Amino acid sequence: MLGQIRIEFIFGIILFALIIFFIVTQINILFSSLVSDSRSDALKARAINTLRILVEDQGDPPTWDNIAQASPGSVKRVGLAYQSQPYNLSRSKVLNLSQNCSTSDLYKNLLWNFDLKAYRLKVYNSTNRILFCGFDSLEPPVVFETRYVFIDNDFGKVTLELW
Repeated sequence: MLGQIRIEFIFGIILFALIIFFIVTQINILFSSLVSDSRSDALKARAINTLRILVEDQGDPPTWDNIAQASPGSVKRVGLAYQSQPYNLSRSKVLNLSQNCSTSDLYKNLLWNFDLKAYRLKVYNSTNRILFCGFDSLEPPVVFETRYVFIDNDFGKVTLELW
């Protein structure tokens, strides 16, 4: 009976191959979810830090909202807080940022220091939106962070979305 293969041996090989395939598939699923989670965690950390600087810091120079007369690039750090009052934003700084946050012209974009690649920044006061920076996308954002603030003593919120 040389040269003949028993049916049990064939079933054993098939079962072994199925088990190996299952293990490799599960490892692939595990690592792909870890990569996805680490990317979203990195974006979340970037969003939290960016919002913290925007709503808690007055910027450098502190009067950068009047920077229209100064030379471009003289704003070292954008902060929207009013005279070192965290979460109380200056409306003039928000309006100046809305005029200088073009994503196409990096020379005029005041948010370029934050290194936000795909973002959308929105600031609302109690009645309407007063700032929109970034771009519109049909794809839902990976990270969505919101901070509630006062804008010249009027209730508002700041939202940052990252892809």
